[in-house]
Amino acid sequence: MGELERSETGAAEVGVLDVVAYGIVVLQLALAGAKLRRLGDQVRSAYSYVEGCSASVDRLADQMAALEVDPDTVAEHREAAAVMRRALAEAERMAAVAEDLALGFANASATHEAEYGPVAEAARAMPVPMAHSAFYGNR
Repeated sequence: MGELERSETGAAEVGVLDVVAYGIVVLQLALAGAKLRRLGDQVRSAYSYVEGCSASVDRLADQMAALEVDPDTVAEHREAAAVMRRALAEAERMAAVAEDLALGFANASATHEAEYGPVAEAARAMPVPMAHSAFYGNR
């Protein structure tokens, strides 16, 4: 009889671990999505600063040209502003990819919750210890 009790306790612990694992997966997916959204926001914030810098460098180049500074110096400033704008385009692409990934993680979390949430809730509400997950997999 002692062996049977140990077996039932082990099965119940495994069942509880399965339910906990479900919750952890849903939480991890949601957290990953939130982190990716924040990353997109941070990238956009950084490129807003660079956008202001490129406009400022363009204005400096215009001022230098008006003051008849040598053309090579003016051209270097215009090239620097152009490099900044290219970096902005790359940053925008990166932010868009991060947002797409965030949406994918949010969808994965919602799908996982929709598919397995009722099962996890039923397992939590069971009046008897849950069997080992392999038992349910064979049904």
